[in-house]
Amino acid sequence: MKTEYHIPVLLETMNMYLINPKIDKHIIVDCTLGGGGYSELISDNIKEDSKLICVDKDINAINHSSKRLESRKANIFFKQGNFAEIKNIVNDLGFNSITGIVADLGLSSYQLTHEEGFSFMNDTAIDMRADKNSSIDASQILNEYKESQLTYIFETFGEIKKASRLSRAIINFRKTKKLETTGELVNIIQKEYDLKKSVPVKFLSKAFQALRIAVNDELNDLEKLLASSLEILSDGGRIVVVSYHSLEDRIVKNFFKNNEIKNDMAKGFKILTKKVIMPSYEEVKRNSKARSAKLRAAEVVLA
Repeated sequence: MKTEYHIPVLLETMNMYLINPKIDKHIIVDCTLGGGGYSELISDNIKEDSKLICVDKDINAINHSSKRLESRKANIFFKQGNFAEIKNIVNDLGFNSITGIVADLGLSSYQLTHEEGFSFMNDTAIDMRADKNSSIDASQILNEYKESQLTYIFETFGEIKKASRLSRAIINFRKTKKLETTGELVNIIQKEYDLKKSVPVKFLSKAFQALRIAVNDELNDLEKLLASSLEILSDGGRIVVVSYHSLEDRIVKNFFKNNEIKNDMAKGFKILTKKVIMPSYEEVKRNSKARSAKLRAAEVVLA
């Protein structure tokens, strides 16, 4: 049976907030193309002379979604790249400003099930690079970083309490052999915390999340994307961000709040989501991966 590449989260809600009906001709950037679910709906809801720019670090996403969206290719540009470089991507395509930005910051189902190192459910090489051309992977971090560096990663990005305990366990393991697989990391955690046969999904998720964020520099990239959004979005242009943990959501929330339009500002945001939007019970029941999703949206306003 063919497995779906990814089930998009908060799909209709994203579309409703992203596309400003007052704008006739759109230039929209889907910063996290993934399986193409967002882009497909966006392309169905913008006019034929509008443009859609599809960006993803992962070449697998570009290959998959370019085929999925082939019938719409006249209006779509595909670009393997980092959304932190959105200004350069847009400018290189000949656009000075755009009308929409959407970013879903979660992993795709395909990455979790088919790519190395992202999931603790599969015993694979512990890689975690969204872009396989990146210079550093999770194995290098686990085998080369000092205890203090590992502790910082697990505490800051995974919000793991007393993370030095986990760091020391990793240091002790690598005295005997190189840590090479997700299974080895899971075993280290299980042994250190005496978990035996019970697998605390939440704890493992935090540990793997922390490594993934460090490998892909995700929080810095998000901050760069947000800073660029205020520069390149035109009047009435909108940005929608779907995040999956408190660190990301806090960055988005604070950026929108700190740049909310005031009388003395030439340009700022009108926050469209006064409260964070989360999936309905029905959506979570259909797609358990949606359970931690949080959507925030804002619109650029010129004073």
